[in-house]
Amino acid sequence: MIRKLHFCNYFAKKYSIKRIVMAACVFLLILSIPSFAATPSVAVIYPELRAPYNKIFEDIAEGVEKKINGRTKRYVLPKEYSQKDLNDWIRKNDIKVCVALGGRGEKAANQFTQDIPIVLSGVLQSKSITHPGISFAASPDKLFSTLKRQKLNIKQVIVVYNPKKSEWLMREAQSAATKHGLELITYATSSLSNSAKLYREIFKRLRIKDAAIWLPPDSTSIDNRTLLSFVLEKSWSHHVAVFSSSPAHVNKGVLFAMYPDNLKLGFSLGAVALEELNGGAEIDTLIPVEDLKTAFNKRTAEHLGVRFTSNDLRKYDAVFPSE
Repeated sequence: MIRKLHFCNYFAKKYSIKRIVMAACVFLLILSIPSFAATPSVAVIYPELRAPYNKIFEDIAEGVEKKINGRTKRYVLPKEYSQKDLNDWIRKNDIKVCVALGGRGEKAANQFTQDIPIVLSGVLQSKSITHPGISFAASPDKLFSTLKRQKLNIKQVIVVYNPKKSEWLMREAQSAATKHGLELITYATSSLSNSAKLYREIFKRLRIKDAAIWLPPDSTSIDNRTLLSFVLEKSWSHHVAVFSSSPAHVNKGVLFAMYPDNLKLGFSLGAVALEELNGGAEIDTLIPVEDLKTAFNKRTAEHLGVRFTSNDLRKYDAVFPSE
């Protein structure tokens, strides 16, 4: 009986030692795995702006964080920021990829001392051609698709643009126009005064009823005051549809506008950042944003003969005039 008890004690001790050794091995294995929660892999840097404009970049940053499951850290850039402090922060936090937002974010990222991938957004065009990213400019494919859904029998899209700012967007637009069976007619401009002359000529020559005018996100091709008022007045009298990338234009009479859904845009940027973490993004340049919201002017739609129902209106993110 005593011999049997000794055997049981020996077996129990041996089994306990094995459990302790196994537990220790598991603990050491866990310690050897990088902790993403403790060390962010992706930085989101963006300019410090006053409310409500700051919410644009904050929503984008939130979208990035949701896509990457919190493995991010933010750095807000004041107007006068220290590049050295930022570079030190990137190094100390072991940042592997940086999502740079806005012109200030792009400028700061281009001066990193660490060689890390940069994903760009919050700009209409990039000053650098070396970074992948998503522009604030709405996808022409999405714009033309929404235009076709109005069933106005549009065959031509007329656009005044600045080649220095929007040549890349016009290349995207040409492909999208072909896809949707549209003829894209472009007029190059270099200043707002030149754009005013072009619009006067366009409306003077405009005879067909199946043309629409696209107002690109370009401050030298259209303003938000005098020239916009002229274009809207003439388009109303000519029964010509005008569409844009600014929701503010819709409130003034543009048929519809498509603009970034900032939270979803952040989600898409997070996906690009993850691709960079895993060896490289599929895109290698700036592309138009496809995560979009749509504003719609029902008064202009009625004037142009667009048919819509209450259910159709509920599909838009903003409807003008508001009730």
